[in-house]
Amino acid sequence: MGKGYQGIVWFVVAILTIIGLSGMVLAQDQPYAGTTVTIITWDTATARAIEKLIPEFEKATGMKVDWNVFAEPVLREKVIADLAAKTGAYDIFLLDGWQTARYARAGYVAALDDLLANKKSEYFCEDFAPIYLDALRYDGKLWGLPYYGHVGILMYRKDLFEEKGITVPVNTDELMVAAEKLTDKANNKFGMAMRAIKGEDNPIISTSWTWVHGGEWLDENMKPGVTSPEFIQGAKWFSDILKNYGPPDVSRYSWLEVQNTFVTGNTGIIFDASDFIGRIEDPNLSQIVGKIGYALAPAGPHGPVTERYASHLFTAGMGINADSKNIDAAWLFLQWMTSKDIQMRTMIEGGNTGITSVSAMASEEFSNTYPGVPVILEALKLANPDYMPHIAEYPELCESIGTQISRTVTGEASVEDAMKIAYDDMYKVLEQAGYYQ
Repeated sequence: MGKGYQGIVWFVVAILTIIGLSGMVLAQDQPYAGTTVTIITWDTATARAIEKLIPEFEKATGMKVDWNVFAEPVLREKVIADLAAKTGAYDIFLLDGWQTARYARAGYVAALDDLLANKKSEYFCEDFAPIYLDALRYDGKLWGLPYYGHVGILMYRKDLFEEKGITVPVNTDELMVAAEKLTDKANNKFGMAMRAIKGEDNPIISTSWTWVHGGEWLDENMKPGVTSPEFIQGAKWFSDILKNYGPPDVSRYSWLEVQNTFVTGNTGIIFDASDFIGRIEDPNLSQIVGKIGYALAPAGPHGPVTERYASHLFTAGMGINADSKNIDAAWLFLQWMTSKDIQMRTMIEGGNTGITSVSAMASEEFSNTYPGVPVILEALKLANPDYMPHIAEYPELCESIGTQISRTVTGEASVEDAMKIAYDDMYKVLEQAGYYQ
């Protein structure tokens, strides 16, 4: 570790307590005074809420924080360019849980285990939801701290359910029927919306449902599993419910379009990220506040939700650049920004609903501010962090599956034909990576 590491244990604890709880200035030693740490993340409520609190950290530590926020596509380009060039321009960067294996194997991100080895820092990780923390592990090591997370839940118009005599679906057949009852295409009203855009944005949703039907990306021999009867059945269900009961342009929907069609009252049911609650319950942004119900995703034909939950699990961690010249200072800031107290403040003051702290999620402040919290907590217990594979080739496999499933929603290809193309693409990627030698 860098110079002064052994002497800052008390300082870390004091900073987390003093800044996190009251914003007071620490008057004692400031081992990193004058050091600038540079962070890059995406533009979310979480990022904007943390940014407002950074001056408190700077005042207490004497450090400077260069906080850079970008839209997701720009973020990805900048991060990979810096990591590949090994310039260390960004000390801390957003680490997608599904990309952890890729970045760790490439040597781009610093393992945090040595930094956590001191017992006085160890307590810090115990408050994270284990499923979020585990998403940032690879090869037995921890590569980031959970900065933001969500899990899949069903969000629906409880007023329309009551009006049409619909009960909350407990299985995928019932969800299909509910979507049909809510669809009135002549009046631009639709039953169900989910992400179906080409590329990597849809598999986190679509393969939640192939998982529910018993399908998996890869079989026990690491061969593509997307042509299995179970995967085909799940992909057909996903395609059918959107083709028949979704908005006409749903094949181009990312998370934002799913959110928009719901808050404008055009679609009665969505399945997506639990952190949607911040916007869909905001009277300044949503036309349906007070009319929303929350439920676990229904079971599929392959078993109860306790065995095969439509997980839609996502964790955004913050990792330390392996080429950073300020690893110890970056570690101090990383602990502060992901601490329970900062998460509580960003939730209360900034609308951050993607919190990863168990105690913050279980707090009265969270449950009193946002409905649906009990459902979120239950979904986190049921979600499987391995419903998609944590391997370095994830991005290429994800792109292929997402592109082909989107083609089935447009009607451009049958599920069987599309999944055969996905199989061939995936096989080539895995073969080139050496899985079949």
